Amino acid sequence: MPKFLITTATGRQGTSTVRLLITKGAEVNALVRDPTSPASLALQSMGATLFKGDFKDVPAITAAMQGVNGVFLNTYPDFTDPNGEARQAETVLAAARAAGTVTSVVVSTVSHTTLHEDWGVVKADLPFLSQYYISKSGVERVVRAAGFTYTILRPGWLMHNWIAPGPALHFPEYASSRVLTVSYPRDFRLDQLDAADVGQAAAAALLDPARFAGAELTLGHEGLTFDEIAAHLSEAIGEKVTVKYRT
Repeated sequence: MPKFLITTATGRQGTSTVRLLITKGAEVNALVRDPTSPASLALQSMGATLFKGDFKDVPAITAAMQGVNGVFLNTYPDFTDPNGEARQAETVLAAARAAGTVTSVVVSTVSHTTLHEDWGVVKADLPFLSQYYISKSGVERVVRAAGFTYTILRPGWLMHNWIAPGPALHFPEYASSRVLTVSYPRDFRLDQLDAADVGQAAAAALLDPARFAGAELTLGHEGLTFDEIAAHLSEAIGEKVTVKYRT
């Protein structure tokens, strides 16, 4: 019976991956920050073994890695340090090498990462976006160089982010004026999908690493322009949503 470690396990991608792996008969170790939280207890009720820790907790990661065959890596940006997210990946993969049993790694980053690999420094005019892509590109480089069979998943926009309070978190003007301010061109299409779709892809790659070895996959069901997104949001909430394009 294969055994896997799922990081950021209580997130939507992680939870979906845990659920699918367990239904396929795999053993799952779940790295969680709070094992008493409802989300963690839900994983435990599925059959996952919980390990309390985060990406800086080397002893917890080391313990969670014992006997593991594959790892699902889902890091998060550190906006105080452009290299912080890559270090999260390095910490996990160092523990994977030390375990001696891990053969494959599946990592979730974000769509269009390869288009921004030349962004070596944070751009003054796009500080958030450039640092975000620098972080994700750094994680991908760490995974490619780690020596494991790997699969890179690049999901588009996760659709739960359109449910409140998601829009206001990603678009600060949305809460007060229903405006989506974006740095993309008007004809850019943002791929949409559910986090459960990422879980499906991650579970498939973990269970059959040879089939997905070296694959770098963009995930998405439908690409929508921001004008189309605004129209859908307007219909859903009964208020006019507009888009402001940065020049």
